[in-house]
Amino acid sequence: MPNVFWAAFGGGAAAALITLVALITVEWFKWFLDRPLVKVKMSLGFLFGTTYMLTRDPSKGKDRNRLVFFEASNPHTKPVTISGFGLYYKRSKWGAFHIMPQVGYQFPYQLDGGKTLTQWSDMQDILQAIKEDGRTPRDLKWAWFRASTDKIYLSKIKKWIIKELEEEFERMNKGSTPPPS
Repeated sequence: MPNVFWAAFGGGAAAALITLVALITVEWFKWFLDRPLVKVKMSLGFLFGTTYMLTRDPSKGKDRNRLVFFEASNPHTKPVTISGFGLYYKRSKWGAFHIMPQVGYQFPYQLDGGKTLTQWSDMQDILQAIKEDGRTPRDLKWAWFRASTDKIYLSKIKKWIIKELEEEFERMNKGSTPPPS
């Protein structure tokens, strides 16, 4: 008789443990899918009126200043409050620099679930800031957005963007590119 008791007790304990693990897993998975998250992208392009065009082809906008676009998207449902954005250098001791948001976007900015925030800066302004830091575009590595919780969301800068920035940096240093107006 005692063997039956221990077998039933062990089976019940195992069932309770499996149920507890399953509940914790389900709750963790629901949190994981709904956690605050920001996906960061960096690209180059031009403004046309109130719309923008992201392009790798500089001939598309020779009469306009080329812009660097920073995009933060929130693929989940929980809102994230963005407090700043900018670029990081390859080495942490070199630091980072912040980029000022456009007029009309007060930071901190609440980025609701499923929404996207696009900010841009003149390429010449960014290259001038890099030059003042004594660096080149090759020294850049990350585009970032910072949440108000001080969590940093990063995206590695694509090689073609670094190449385009390098080419423009060379033209700027040779004086063939007019200063931004």
